[in-house]
Amino acid sequence: MQRKLKILAALLAVGSALPARASTFVAMSTKDLVAASDTVVRGRVVSVESFWNDPHTLIVTEAVFEVETPLVGSAPRYLTLRTAGGTVDGFTVEASGFPRFRAGERSLLFLARDDKKPLGKVYTKGRPEGYRVTGYQLGHYRVVTDRGGEEIAVPAADPALQVPGPKGRTAASPRVWHLADFEDEIRQVGHQLGREVGAPDSSPRR
Repeated sequence: MQRKLKILAALLAVGSALPARASTFVAMSTKDLVAASDTVVRGRVVSVESFWNDPHTLIVTEAVFEVETPLVGSAPRYLTLRTAGGTVDGFTVEASGFPRFRAGERSLLFLARDDKKPLGKVYTKGRPEGYRVTGYQLGHYRVVTDRGGEEIAVPAADPALQVPGPKGRTAASPRVWHLADFEDEIRQVGHQLGREVGAPDSSPRR
């Protein structure tokens, strides 16, 4: 019982330092996201692992991501995505506003390199280099197929996420895109910013 109470206290302490349920972040346009990212990629989540950090004060999650197509900048074939929150041994930390990944999901991600080494237990040696999502949930889009068979990019941002825009006004929520149109816009922005831009992908998409 005492051990459980200590863990609960740690979770409460962590929770007070994380964004509240109706989280607030600064609005970021496609140009802002590209400018703040080292790479923009589309690909697939291979695996997801959650575990306690070394001080045992926070549950963190690392996902191994397979890059199908780099849109802006270069990226390795596999990389590690690190984010706060997750579930371990029945204990859950919900870090509102932070990205959440599921094994098998396809995503379009705006990413910045994470200087901290990946911590995962399974891939301690040779684990892919670490990245974090730019703009928290604002830089995470899930790639799905709509009823008409078209691939679309759906914002992963929580509907409760409040995004202030210019002059303190609440910005419009991130929009759903046709995937091809979104990728074209991202490449155009990358070109305008003088960044390395990947060629359109003509291969069949999974």
